[in-house]
Amino acid sequence: MRTVEGMEVLLRGGPGDGQVVPGGGEIVAWRACLYEITLEFGHLRERDLRVYRHRSDCCEAFGRGAEDRCE
Repeated sequence: MRTVEGMEVLLRGGPGDGQVVPGGGEIVAWRACLYEITLEFGHLRERDLRVYRHRSDCCEAFGRGAEDRCE
């Protein structure tokens, strides 16, 4: 997982909903959950941020995925 330095993203759904975190690339990890990139942008504090959607099959609270697709 590669992070683009200085880039922040907006998380949607799951336990991290509404969090702004450093990230970039296809997937962002927040605590024990994965979030996937979308084509959406969210507006927060006068900034446009790329939106990443929660993957419920890859969250520790949900058993980290039934088929080990999360690692």
